[in-house]
Amino acid sequence: MKGLLRNNLLAAFSNAMIFSVFMLLWGIFIMAFPDRDLFIGFGLSGMAGFSINGIFCIQRESCSRWSKYKLTAPIRRTDIIKSYYTAQLVWLFWGMLFAAAASVLSSRVFRRWAFDLYTDLPMFALGISISLFLCAIFFPLFCWSRENRGEVFLVIALLCAIAVDAGLVMLLNMLLPEPGEITILCGTVAMTGCSALAFALSYPLTAHIYRKKEF
Repeated sequence: MKGLLRNNLLAAFSNAMIFSVFMLLWGIFIMAFPDRDLFIGFGLSGMAGFSINGIFCIQRESCSRWSKYKLTAPIRRTDIIKSYYTAQLVWLFWGMLFAAAASVLSSRVFRRWAFDLYTDLPMFALGISISLFLCAIFFPLFCWSRENRGEVFLVIALLCAIAVDAGLVMLLNMLLPEPGEITILCGTVAMTGCSALAFALSYPLTAHIYRKKEF
């Protein structure tokens, strides 16, 4: 399991470092020219971007011999799926660190603006939710497919994740009262909770599909 996880992380490491440099430069730009919309985009792009990069590198291995070679190793297929999901949690956490660092530097160190509960907290929840829904939708499709269709499944999963979150936001706006701290908190918990549940339920589904798959 550790070797599989290390392989998944190393496969995406070089691309992740390039994206990290891009995020660092974007963060410096935000510090120099503070704009809350840019900051929100920064946070969302960081959390979703690292997750997309991790998934892209995982689906790319289907074109190599490694995807079939590891099936001959003394490991269980469930361990392969577990390494996929664990690697994605690592990349999501890395993206969250970028968003959190930008928030602390902007509000506490450089004092460009104060932390706003109404915009900053939902931004974190939305970024986490999109990333988790993305993984929950992509991996069952990826393991179910018998051909190299990872790229199109990645696009489909991303669009579906955004659509699900947009639907959740619309539903919460209909059900919850006027904006306030309780509403913001409930919305944040709902988005994060639904995506975390989908992510958790997706794992046994993907593991079952992968166990039954013939190569």
